[in-house]
Amino acid sequence: MNTNNHKTKTFVAKTLESILVIGYILFEELFWNIFARPIYQYFKSLIVLEPLKKTFLQMNRYLLLSVFIGILLLAEAMGLLAGFCFIEGYFSLGILVYVLKIPVAAITFWLFELTKMQLMTFSWLKTVYEWIMHMIDKLLNSAIHVYIKRRIVAIRQKMQQIISQYFGEAGFIASIKSHYQAFKPLVTRFFKSYL
Repeated sequence: MNTNNHKTKTFVAKTLESILVIGYILFEELFWNIFARPIYQYFKSLIVLEPLKKTFLQMNRYLLLSVFIGILLLAEAMGLLAGFCFIEGYFSLGILVYVLKIPVAAITFWLFELTKMQLMTFSWLKTVYEWIMHMIDKLLNSAIHVYIKRRIVAIRQKMQQIISQYFGEAGFIASIKSHYQAFKPLVTRFFKSYL
C-alpha cells in the first residue's frame, strides 16, 4: 500500500514538474523572447523615461511599493482576464487583452529593475523574490528542463541548417525570387504550347 502511495506521489510530482517546465519554456520561447523582451528593450531605451526614472528613484519607499504592486496587479489581472476570455470563447478579445498586457508587464520589469534596491528594503518582498528566484533556478536545473531545452536547441539548429541549405545565405525571399526567375520561362513555355 505504501509503495503504491509513494509511486502516486512521485507520479503527481513529476507531472506537475513537467507542466511547470513546459509552461516556463513556452513562456520564455514564445512570450518573452518574441514579444516581451523587444518591447522591454525598446521601453528601456526611451529618452522620455529619464524624468520618470528620477521620480521613481526619489520616491518614498512605501509609495514606490504601492505603485509597483499596483502595476504588477494590473498586469496579472489582464492575464487572468485574457485567460477568462479564451475560456469563454472570446478569442479575439483574449488576444487583444494579452497583447495589451505586454507593455504593462514591460513597465513592471523596468520599474523593478530600476528600483530593486529600494524594493528589497522590504524584508517580506525580498524573501518572496529570493524564494521565486530559487524555485526558477530549481526548475531551470531540473533534468526535464535540461532535456527539453537541449531538444529545442537541436531542433532550432536543424531548422537553421535546412533553411541555409535550401535557401542559402541570401535568405528566404531572395531564394523565392531566384526560383521564380528560373521557373518562369519554363511555365510560360508550357502554357504557350498547350493553349
